[in-house]
Amino acid sequence: MSDATRTAIVTGGASGLGRAICQRLARDGWHIAICDVNEQGAQETLDLVRQQGGDGCVEQLDVTDFAAWQALRDRLRNQWKQLDLLVNNAGVAGAGEVGEYPIEDWHWMIDVNLWNGIYGCHTFVPWLKENPRGAHIINTASAASFGSLPTMAAYNVTKAGMLALSETLYAELKNAGVGVTVLCPAFFRTNLLNQARFVREEQREMGEKGFATSKMTADDVADAAIRAMQKKQLYVVMPRQARVHWYMKRLMPTRVLNRIASAFRDGVIRI
Repeated sequence: MSDATRTAIVTGGASGLGRAICQRLARDGWHIAICDVNEQGAQETLDLVRQQGGDGCVEQLDVTDFAAWQALRDRLRNQWKQLDLLVNNAGVAGAGEVGEYPIEDWHWMIDVNLWNGIYGCHTFVPWLKENPRGAHIINTASAASFGSLPTMAAYNVTKAGMLALSETLYAELKNAGVGVTVLCPAFFRTNLLNQARFVREEQREMGEKGFATSKMTADDVADAAIRAMQKKQLYVVMPRQARVHWYMKRLMPTRVLNRIASAFRDGVIRI
């Protein structure tokens, strides 16, 4: 690996958006540490990366284990001269109203979706700041970070946390040459629901319907993420309907929430 080769760490790289981001980076010749608990899936991603002009390695990583993050940093520091990009993408999903969604599932959701980003940034920000040519962080949040749909409190909370973390980092790191991008897509076709935890089966069915009817793909989101990184752009909110909701929520938050509450009461929103 030459000094000019750009390096990236991508969590949740075994499938879905993580795999799509790895493949997009590969087309530009990146060297990628593909991190996931699913080693077989990560190896399949690495094979695809190599087919598309990139290279890398598979790193088995439990994103909820801080010691594992530290060990990953130590291994990569011994192998790489610099780190150009950290992608905190690993995530899980589920639904259930507050008071019925099991506390153990709240812990599971927060550990994977939020501590993933906290651990990753805490561990790797100092190394990113050392990069003389500048570096970047991409954090995967969701339109759920501002959408606040009923029955999705656990997921909403973790994604709102990732959004807040990203905005804070943007201000902290701007003068250090480290850019930050936070991804806030609505439903797009991926395998996120495979391991999701729902209180009721109808919630899973509604989630699957949302994924199946979406015209947006993981490749679309990956392309948008890399364009945003190149432009040093903080927010990626997509598609258009999500951006409209984003602006409306900022202009008239209580009115938007009242409309959501009415739709939930009338059975229009059932996730």
